[in-house]
Amino acid sequence: MTTPRADTVICGQVVTAAEPDGLVTVESIGVAGGRVVSAGTRREVTDAAARGARVLDFGPQAVIPGLHDFHVHLPALARARVALQVDDAAGGAEVVARLRTAVARSQPDAWVTGRGWSEAQMASVPRGALSDAAGERLAYLSSHDGHSAWASPAALRLAGVGSETADPAGGRIERAPAGTPTGVLRETALDLVAPFVAELQGAALRAPLDDALRELAALGLTGASEAGDYTDRNGIGADAALGDSFSSLTDLGDLVDGRLRLTIGMPVDALRAASERGLSTGMPIDGRRTMRVGWAKEYADGALGSGTAALFEQRTCGDGGTGILRVDDAHLDRLFATARPAGIGLAIHAIGDRAVAAVLDAASRAEPRRPGPPRDRMEHAQLVRRADARRFAELDVTASFQPIHAAADRDLVETCWDGRQDDAYAWRALVDAGAHLAAGSDAPVESVNPWLGIFTAVHRRMPEDGRGDWRAEQALSVAEALSAYTLGPARAIGADDEGHLRPGAKADLVVLSASLDEVLAADERLANVRSVLTLVDGEAVHSA
Repeated sequence: MTTPRADTVICGQVVTAAEPDGLVTVESIGVAGGRVVSAGTRREVTDAAARGARVLDFGPQAVIPGLHDFHVHLPALARARVALQVDDAAGGAEVVARLRTAVARSQPDAWVTGRGWSEAQMASVPRGALSDAAGERLAYLSSHDGHSAWASPAALRLAGVGSETADPAGGRIERAPAGTPTGVLRETALDLVAPFVAELQGAALRAPLDDALRELAALGLTGASEAGDYTDRNGIGADAALGDSFSSLTDLGDLVDGRLRLTIGMPVDALRAASERGLSTGMPIDGRRTMRVGWAKEYADGALGSGTAALFEQRTCGDGGTGILRVDDAHLDRLFATARPAGIGLAIHAIGDRAVAAVLDAASRAEPRRPGPPRDRMEHAQLVRRADARRFAELDVTASFQPIHAAADRDLVETCWDGRQDDAYAWRALVDAGAHLAAGSDAPVESVNPWLGIFTAVHRRMPEDGRGDWRAEQALSVAEALSAYTLGPARAIGADDEGHLRPGAKADLVVLSASLDEVLAADERLANVRSVLTLVDGEAVHSA
């Protein structure tokens, strides 16, 4: 087949590939039919282009492959735009005040939902303060890390949760001394109430999802992997059996398609339904150009902030404890036995070192995966013993990490994982052991800004943190960080024509507001880099 001649020539400081060991650059690339068809000097590319080809010269500005957020909760990010947010509340009293205001402003029969409270915030207010603020209203607030939630007394009654309700396997209902639920639910206990919570779906989700897609494009994100749900309940439309996030996104596929190369995860509860429909990871979604089936999500443990990450040794904060391991060996073995023959990859959340080891042990027991993609994924991998770091490469498990968590959690690590800090967010140890890394944000838990993610991958601190880089021996280089946001996700899904701008690649690219030298400097300016022009399949989805 004859390679088409470029109808668009893009000149600038063009990065054709962000390889972990360095950036590959050219002066110019040519684009035709939604793909890169040429790369080289400006003269080489323009001479090979079609007569009358459009030439876009961006001078000193950097042109890079489009970034990919490998772990984002897209429907939740959209819903967060219209829900109560308390992440930035100064303390528990402000959380309570915001809830009281939200209750007063909402319709009497409507749910009041939101997210973002932390244990540190709520330690400063009396037990029952949130219940008093909610009164008889249905209210449900997820914690900052999403592994705990608070439900109002009315919500608990609706779900049938009371003093006699037993803790579910892999979860815990927090109780007052008399045994009455306080409203705080941990891990699988969230599922007692969450199915009753009214969420934005369908037409009501369209406007906030459109806003979220605009934000991603303006940040230079041309791809994303939807992380998936806890459960297969609350789905809608034709894909209802695949859970809320999957079905909500396919239901609004006309809004998403062509604007974002989206890989959509599902809960492991939906594995059988997906297999029966012949779905497999990486498969295009019918009738859509830039949407495909993703991985099946399971939770092996909880989170650092909620004190539920599964550990070998006790936490050195709070009341100690070793967290909650939500799965056992038999369950993990069943998952691999179901997923591998179906060609569906697993994405297993594991934060604590005990959970990480349990998942890797299960992968080592599983039958070999069939040739080709997809790799299974471990989500977060925040505390990894050195003996386990090398097993990621040996077992071909992608380390799906979110750099911003290290910066946000540094104080918690020092307080709660004292003596194990060298194994916390140990990206350099994983790289040195040959692990495949792919980076994301975990938004809306943290900021969806990939440039803040790249900054924190390099510095392991927030830009405004004056204490200096945190445990810098585990940091990544700029090239490694950019690779984890471009080639990393593409290679994890097995897409040879994504994540780079070599000839033959899909023309998913970003023209940046900064020069390549500014990007490589990776100083505080990096978090403020934005897109001037974002293309998906060669078509503009954002222009500043």
